[in-house]
Amino acid sequence: MKNKFKLVLWWTIWIIYLEIIYKFFIIKNLFTINTLSVILFSIPWIILLTIITSIFSEKVNKILTFILSFGITLITLAQIVYYNFYNSMFSFLSLTTGTGQVMQFYEMIISVILRIWYIFVIIIVPYVLFLIFKNKIFDFRRNNIKYFIGYFIILVFSFIGIVIVVNKSNSGFYSLKRLIFKTHAPMLTIDKTGLLTMEAIDIERYFFGFTEEVYLEPTNKDNDEPKEEEKVIEYNVTDIDFDIKIEEETNSKIKSMHEYFKTVDSSNKNDYTGLFKGKNLIYITAEAFDTIAINEKLTPTLYKMANNSFIFNNYYQPLYPVSTSDGEYMNVTSLIPKEGVWSFSKSSSISMPYGIGNMFKKEGYITYGFHNHNYKYYNRHKSHKNIGLTYYGCGNGLEKKMNCKHWPNSDKEMIDGTTGYYINSDSPFMTYYMTVSGHLNYNFNGNNMAYRNKSKVKDLKYSTAVKAYIATQIELDKAIEKLLSELEKAGKLNDTLIVIAPDHYPYGLTTKQMNEISNFDRSDKFEKFHTTLIMYNPTIEKTEVSKVISSLDILPTIYNLYGLRFDSRLLIGRDIFSDNEHIVILSDRSWITDKGRYNAVTKEFISNGEDVSQEYIDEINIKVNQKFSMSSLILDNNYYKKLGIK
Repeated sequence: MKNKFKLVLWWTIWIIYLEIIYKFFIIKNLFTINTLSVILFSIPWIILLTIITSIFSEKVNKILTFILSFGITLITLAQIVYYNFYNSMFSFLSLTTGTGQVMQFYEMIISVILRIWYIFVIIIVPYVLFLIFKNKIFDFRRNNIKYFIGYFIILVFSFIGIVIVVNKSNSGFYSLKRLIFKTHAPMLTIDKTGLLTMEAIDIERYFFGFTEEVYLEPTNKDNDEPKEEEKVIEYNVTDIDFDIKIEEETNSKIKSMHEYFKTVDSSNKNDYTGLFKGKNLIYITAEAFDTIAINEKLTPTLYKMANNSFIFNNYYQPLYPVSTSDGEYMNVTSLIPKEGVWSFSKSSSISMPYGIGNMFKKEGYITYGFHNHNYKYYNRHKSHKNIGLTYYGCGNGLEKKMNCKHWPNSDKEMIDGTTGYYINSDSPFMTYYMTVSGHLNYNFNGNNMAYRNKSKVKDLKYSTAVKAYIATQIELDKAIEKLLSELEKAGKLNDTLIVIAPDHYPYGLTTKQMNEISNFDRSDKFEKFHTTLIMYNPTIEKTEVSKVISSLDILPTIYNLYGLRFDSRLLIGRDIFSDNEHIVILSDRSWITDKGRYNAVTKEFISNGEDVSQEYIDEINIKVNQKFSMSSLILDNNYYKKLGIK
């Protein structure tokens, strides 16, 4: 027994080992000073786990060691798999509300595990060896008091060390101190504190709530000195007197929001303002739609629309943790989803005057929303009603118009069953669709839409998954073809703008599979999200737009095209046709502008050719940080209602 090691050695090895594995394979930022910080933050966990597994009898200590080490290992593996889906960590909310939905992806989960099998081997093999040899190597007997005194001393000194490091790292908007106390940026926090600490932070914020503190360093230094041309340029703003609101507000967070929105840049009216005023709008968030789905022969309608009217060469659709729901949320609210919650669902409990249906209702439009899956999924029956849509899905009426028993269900059948609601209306209409035909898994066994269109892709020289994916998008193409036909038959095609945006890239395909057909290298952190936005009307002359834009920019662009009265300062995106600099914002706070791309984790900036100063990088980082904060604060504080917007 004298030659056996105390359990503190096992916990030291295993906790640090798992953190290093996660940092190396997921964060991909191992050889930096932050790794030392992660080790420091690991020490309290090591000591606490050692105490818990050393205070009882030998038998109980063995059981606790097995349970706790298994749980931590399982959580690490689950987070690694989750990241390969969503490029983020899953929150405690995901465990409490999304388990049933996650299980629908079990085939994809298995495929991800098979794809990253080597990470599982690296983690599982040493763990199994521990289980086999633990009795020969480690002493599970209850420790005597001198060891606990030693553990306590180490624990105290580790906390002192953490406090010192945290307080010394207090400069900048992504400092360690801000990440722990004032900012919710999980991947950046993991890089500096480790996965286990971020898990604890996430749970604490789930139970006790968390609101980001606004970083209000000014980013528009010349804002108080109007440029000469501003005297003649009109802006999409309303007459909100922020000065009075700032003076009267007693809540510091709300006051900081007023101060921010007072000075943030607005978007200018332009040649496209009011181009579609009084005309119809059909807005489609298309499940897993991507540039690789566009083919002149296989999806001719999508091909025609993507290559005519407005063509956006640098459109990005970033993926956020709640995948489809977050994608929808960005598309139809122009707000960044808040990490750790279902933002679209949560928005149903606050005032959403800039919700797309509400905005068009003010103009006398009839407004509908449709989804060809369970109408309650992601609580759409609440969120869609709150943004002003008369909403139907499978379960509250749409099942009477189409077959809702497939998986996935048909987009074409949804169009067949719903155009009658609005197409012959005497009033202008605004209709929103969330499709589902393009949903994973991409195979010909369990995917009804892929099987339905199998004959059209069987001779393609691609992998089975890619062929199945394209087959699902053929169903979307059929739906859009039918939609155009019905609009033309009703004499309303020329008076209707059709917008089609993805909810996210097809993460049901591997990077290798996407690269079989993609013109972009999808292994690149940023190009993974480079895709297609369609804004089509047959009367619009072919117009190419090269500026970098994202899903956040769609809504303000639509509002400007329709000449709606809105305050562009209160949306996160900006009208595509305005003079604003546009920022594509990834979920880990990395970003892209016309000048280059910035990796927030590695702090690497890749220029598009011109020299870019550190001052510029810092300025965009501040803007990104503020946009995250403001999106969360709008959601948490019912801010639009506080402003009195109706």
